[in-house]
Amino acid sequence: MADKHDDPTPNAGESLVTAEPLDASGPAAEAGDRPHDGEGTPTPSHRRRWLMWAAIGLVALVVFLLVLPVFSTLHPNYYRRYPGLGERMDNWAHSTHSKVGCSGCHVDPGARGFLTFAARSIPAFYSQLFQGASSTNLLRAPDREACQKCHTTYRTVAPSGDLRIPHRAHVVVLGMECKTCHKNLVHSPNRRGFNRPEMEDCLTCHDGDTASNECSDCHTDKAAPENHAQKNWPEIHGQMAEKIDCAKCHDWTPDYCENCHKQRPASHTATWKTDHASHAKTRGKGCLVCHDEEFCKECH
Repeated sequence: MADKHDDPTPNAGESLVTAEPLDASGPAAEAGDRPHDGEGTPTPSHRRRWLMWAAIGLVALVVFLLVLPVFSTLHPNYYRRYPGLGERMDNWAHSTHSKVGCSGCHVDPGARGFLTFAARSIPAFYSQLFQGASSTNLLRAPDREACQKCHTTYRTVAPSGDLRIPHRAHVVVLGMECKTCHKNLVHSPNRRGFNRPEMEDCLTCHDGDTASNECSDCHTDKAAPENHAQKNWPEIHGQMAEKIDCAKCHDWTPDYCENCHKQRPASHTATWKTDHASHAKTRGKGCLVCHDEEFCKECH
């Protein structure tokens, strides 16, 4: 007969599992895992979690507010909201540079150039956003370094072949900026409707003093015609203008005739009123270049 102490069957009311006391230091008892402290107040752990998400949201908002202006001001359509710039953007869209975005020309190369652009674009963006578009154009003319990102060679002649253009001498030797000559290149045509420099711009330096103004130095098929060397050319050129195309050489300046005819001739000195008779006899009809016969009759 088995001893009652050897009976493995538990008595009624006894549990198969012995309950152990809860460890006060266990995870369930940690204050950090309790959402509230019993009075509805968030625990320090939850406060830290909320602060972390708030900080992340604030940083994301700041980044968005900084990136949006830079991204927008690099988009061509952004500038159409500025008065007067719509037409300039249309010119760009039909130019040979239409495949080049704003940043390709107007943002200087490298990180410093981009940061400089960003520093200017952010206040300009919010200024027009809250105060309305103004005539401000925050895209300044490109520097030489921007042009040379694509234009890596130095052209020596014009595409037409009739004009010598020593770009290396201008850019490397003289250190000139491309925009000095090519100011009407992309966003605005010159007065003839072309996107290329005009001769007036060349003559700013090629005035015979700073640089040569000899036609043959630059023009391969242009030189002063032989008849221009005739002594009577000042007298007969008015008649010749009806037979030849003066504009072929002289149309680089508007009203090119008036450049001379509005100036008092060097011979017309202070004593010209008393001396002009002898000169008139020598020159004959030369006076009629500027004066008609009725002009003389006003006094004579």
